[in-house]
Amino acid sequence: MNNRRTFILIATLAMNLRRLMQLALMVGGLLITSAGLEIKAAMPGMAGDIQRSFSNTQFGRVHHWSIGQGSTLLMLHQSGQTSTEFLAIAPLLADSFRVVAIDLPNHGQSDTSDHELTVDEYADAVVDVLDNMGITQAHMLGQHGGASVVINLGIRYADRVGKVILSGAGRDEDVDEEKLQEMLNTPMTRDLPIDVDGDFLQKTWSVYRKMSASNTPPEVTFQPFLSSLTLRQRRYDLHYAVYRYSPNLDEFNKETLLLKAEEDIYAGDVAALQRRIPGSILRNIPNCGSWQFFEQPEL
Repeated sequence: MNNRRTFILIATLAMNLRRLMQLALMVGGLLITSAGLEIKAAMPGMAGDIQRSFSNTQFGRVHHWSIGQGSTLLMLHQSGQTSTEFLAIAPLLADSFRVVAIDLPNHGQSDTSDHELTVDEYADAVVDVLDNMGITQAHMLGQHGGASVVINLGIRYADRVGKVILSGAGRDEDVDEEKLQEMLNTPMTRDLPIDVDGDFLQKTWSVYRKMSASNTPPEVTFQPFLSSLTLRQRRYDLHYAVYRYSPNLDEFNKETLLLKAEEDIYAGDVAALQRRIPGSILRNIPNCGSWQFFEQPEL
């Protein structure tokens, strides 16, 4: 009887997760069919259909999509998320820019690397994609961990980077080896053990609601929440690479807009970052948490 009850619980959990994933994919503009992956990305206000493709990089295939015409604006998602983070904002910019969004290696539909990548290597993969697409230079937007990759690109590939937007990119520059090890040893939601009763789902949901603004509807939080559940199956993601990354900002010389969502608990000290980047402009974004491009893309 206990075995039968356990089987029913597991089957129910699997069914619920499958339904949640299907709903999230439809919300994000993807429709799964029995014949494979069919792309249906049309959204209200979109200037044209999103064009999706893959590029071969030194770290495997990288998935990316683009929309619009004009100068290229490259968007890099935060750790543990995917390029769907920008599906809502891209149509709003498509009349002025060719918006390109990438699933960084180990995220989304991109391949899993054979080792844990550094921020340098994530940036190298981005350059491989730009080369494959024939893009010599791009303006760049990075959210959280994606902002670290943009900073790296601005330092190591300065000629490939135009103007930049760094969102939630505040850093603690006084991280010693002891604090770094503490960060590396602190479990994340992806480390929660999967249990029969699905308690890990509730715990993850609770964290993602805390990362949301106080007035963010649950259906908005649901989108990054689902991305996190699919990505927990990967061996690696961007988090640890960002923890270990300590750029010399004296070498970063780009026209920079800094964004700080007012309720983003992981934005860090963005004001301190502004002081490190001469001429940078800081804008506070109201009514947003860590998911601002889901929450208030029009801002």
